[in-house]
Amino acid sequence: MRFFRYSKQNTHNKRLLAVVRKTAFTIFAAAICLSTTNVAKTYVDAAVSIEQNDEYTDIAADSSLKMYYNKTLYDNSTFPGIRIDDVWMVPVKEFLADKLGCTYKYSETNGKLTITNKYGNEQIEAYIGSTELTVGSSAITMDEPVIKARNSENTSEETIYVPASKVIQNLGYGYESTATSLNVTDIISYYKKSEQTWYENSYTNAINSIICTKNSDNKDIVQITALNPIESENVSVKAGDNSIEYIYAKTKNLLGDIKETISDSTAVKSLEVWEDQNLAAHIKVTFDDKYITSKSISSNFFTITFTKASFSMKALIPDKVKAEKITATDRYWNKQFYIIVPGNHVSFYKNNKPIDNSSAIKKIEVNKTSGGDTRIIVTTTKLQGYKIDKKDGYFTVKVGSPNSIYKNIILLDAGHGGKDSGARFGSLYEKNLNLEILYTRARKYFESNTSNVKAYWTRHNDTFINLYTRPKLSKTYRADMFLSLHMNSASNRTANGTEVYYSSRNNKVTSTGLYSKKMASIMLNSVLNGINSKNRGVRQAGFVVNKYNTVPSVLVELGFITGNKDYPNLKKASYREKAAKALYDGVEKIFKKYPAK
Repeated sequence: MRFFRYSKQNTHNKRLLAVVRKTAFTIFAAAICLSTTNVAKTYVDAAVSIEQNDEYTDIAADSSLKMYYNKTLYDNSTFPGIRIDDVWMVPVKEFLADKLGCTYKYSETNGKLTITNKYGNEQIEAYIGSTELTVGSSAITMDEPVIKARNSENTSEETIYVPASKVIQNLGYGYESTATSLNVTDIISYYKKSEQTWYENSYTNAINSIICTKNSDNKDIVQITALNPIESENVSVKAGDNSIEYIYAKTKNLLGDIKETISDSTAVKSLEVWEDQNLAAHIKVTFDDKYITSKSISSNFFTITFTKASFSMKALIPDKVKAEKITATDRYWNKQFYIIVPGNHVSFYKNNKPIDNSSAIKKIEVNKTSGGDTRIIVTTTKLQGYKIDKKDGYFTVKVGSPNSIYKNIILLDAGHGGKDSGARFGSLYEKNLNLEILYTRARKYFESNTSNVKAYWTRHNDTFINLYTRPKLSKTYRADMFLSLHMNSASNRTANGTEVYYSSRNNKVTSTGLYSKKMASIMLNSVLNGINSKNRGVRQAGFVVNKYNTVPSVLVELGFITGNKDYPNLKKASYREKAAKALYDGVEKIFKKYPAK
């Protein structure tokens, strides 16, 4: 892998010098998997004693801490790797010299420590008890001071520990760490580039290192290092079909202009670095378009990780569009789903066509909605579920059978429809009430970002559907539950209230523990709490939609369209909205207690 870095950094206290001359290097680092698997050795339970204020303090060895150099475990039990205040510390002789091949000098007289990497092209200096690390003519502040140490069981065994991150990276090695593992990769070769000069009063930060390597999961990464902590609000992004560009505001590019082809990486194809006239550093990475990216920021480090993805579709996000504002709506009855991007970006998507990466996608079209937004229409070859994953500058979509995409699926049935109007009283038609409450009003709850349920409907408009077809659709949509909404009626107008029906012919306990009668009980309580109607209880009857279903199924008689109390309530939009929310809440409660497997 290629490793681009500067050998010099800023002065004490992390302040930027007024004028600092820097020498840039391009270093080719080995493409090494940092896997921590198949390792049998661990540290013994000895302790290291560190010197602080002329006294030694024991630090117990932690067998969970592992250090690796080029995939090989460092297993020195006398002086293992340790962590002090969450900072990795490594022994100079035992790890840096004996393992990494560095040379070092230490003066007992003044406490000066000098370390040179095994290639002789990088050198650092530090003093015992100091947090200042000198690199060439510049200095940076480390997270912990350099310390003396000895083995607590054999006090004649002594060494020096240094903070791992700043020391190892400034010696030119690839470095990665977690709370329990530290991984170091080797250098193959390097070459020198032209000198650069920059000024403190124009910048707030400076990029001095870029590493292209692999992480412990064997994923390609690009790691950018700055002199000061990187603030996320100072970083913006531009994405292309197979590229990602990060712009660092008021950040000096100490590396100079770089345009390199990366030939020995699986994901990364090329790397460009430059600085614009607005004093912003740009880093653009071109990568294989079958990969997706993610970023993380940790203090001075900005890491881009490339993961091979099984996405079905990939599309760019236009500039100034916030990813969280992108929404989607399912049009499953047409084997379609819509992705809505705020604003008119039709021409943008004509120039940057979404990538189709699935045989299940028949076509992708882009047009403008009546409200002036952009609609991406995805048509599939058959019924498919979908999941959108929003990234920096783009989003991906995964399609698949509904039960492979969604965990909890319910089929909602708005009773009656079309030529079958159901009950009627005054100005109210049962078929209209069922559709408005269960589809028009409840849909926004089921399709919200916080919903844990995927809902399908037997009908989404005033359509007649055969009664015996409805329960069969549970299998079509891979549903885990079925709920049908109806309105009751009676010749006696004093009849009011809610009742929920199940069928004894479809009341087996499922693998999740749910059964129809239990579902009816939970749903009844949710509706009663939501609309404060009269409790008419859970009842058993042989309604077709319940009796012939293949999943737990209930029929909710929400209220009496003829009732002297229910009728005026059902005429109120606010009441119908409460009913929709109560039905949604009941479904959520059921799936929370009996999640689908």
